[in-house]
Amino acid sequence: MMRSLLFGFYFALSTLLLSSCQDLFSDSLCVPGVNLEQFNQQLKQEMPSGLKGYTYIILKDGKIKYTRSEGYARSPQDGLQHWDMFQRMHVASISKTITTVATLRLLKEKGLSVNEKIYKYLPPDWKPGVNVQHLSFKNLMRHRSGFWEVLLKPKGKDLSTRYDSLKKMVARGIHLPITSSRYSNAHHALLRIILPVLEDYPATSTSIYDENSTAQRYEQIVKRLVFYPLGITDVALKDDDLDAGVLAYSSGSDPSGTFETFDYTLTSGGYGWVLSARDVAKFWAYLWHTDVLLDDAQRSELRSSMMGLWNSGDTVNGRYYCKLGGWFRKIGGLEHWLRSAVVEFQDGVGVVLFVNSPSARGLRDIIVTAYEKSFGCIS
Repeated sequence: MMRSLLFGFYFALSTLLLSSCQDLFSDSLCVPGVNLEQFNQQLKQEMPSGLKGYTYIILKDGKIKYTRSEGYARSPQDGLQHWDMFQRMHVASISKTITTVATLRLLKEKGLSVNEKIYKYLPPDWKPGVNVQHLSFKNLMRHRSGFWEVLLKPKGKDLSTRYDSLKKMVARGIHLPITSSRYSNAHHALLRIILPVLEDYPATSTSIYDENSTAQRYEQIVKRLVFYPLGITDVALKDDDLDAGVLAYSSGSDPSGTFETFDYTLTSGGYGWVLSARDVAKFWAYLWHTDVLLDDAQRSELRSSMMGLWNSGDTVNGRYYCKLGGWFRKIGGLEHWLRSAVVEFQDGVGVVLFVNSPSARGLRDIIVTAYEKSFGCIS
């Protein structure tokens, strides 16, 4: 009887001690991560005052978790449209990521790698200058071309992205190391000319590759390879609707916006696509979390080389992948801005942000700061 009582006592004591240890271990356990609800609130707080308006979408593993819209896409004087994630806007340099994905998909269709040289895929009447034969698709998408016009132009004085200017650039050749790095719209604009030739290769002798045909073909190729697989059909390189779409403002108090209509078809590649935040979020989700656009090997190449992801960086949770877009016109000495940003963090948290006026803080800083302030123990 005494033995049974002692056994019961020790069993109860050991159970209590084990339970206490488990509680203590659990209490000290920290699983680092981002609280999405807190991130949503923090991102709202980080948005600068004095904006005309904005919309953002927070994603997790490719699914929309939060969205918020504030202010005007068009002021009352311009027709009164409030921001929401379906308002369409020129996304500017996010077009580079789109062109990059189209290029990667077309190269795969042709059984080619990103290290393939571009000279074979220039229009037949173009005369490549010195060292162009060494330039690869990867060089263009990484902004490492060595074209002296691109690299030596003063900041803000970029090379024209028209057909004839690009033809002259290629004819003059490469006079700096191809590893020389300089961000330029010219690189992805050159892909606008190359992709139609690549699609036809090797049967290129019967097609016309002039300014208009290459621009039209580029638009068709990107729609076929990027947008149509996602069910995005209302997309273009121009905005000719006077009564819809986002306008650019110089501040929150600016009564009148600009960019009522535009057509960037003949200069596109590095910019030009008109999309909604919802469209961009869908593109971004499918890019990182499915094989519909790219497979794992292509995504790995994208990450390691930063093709189409010029604005990436590091945060508390490792590397993040980013592309920024910005476009402005100066009217009466004031800059009227359209700005966009897409970010993918290591943990599958993604953000799409559209803004239609300037601010002292950049969009990437706003997003990353909100993310870091929301990072901590989530269990």
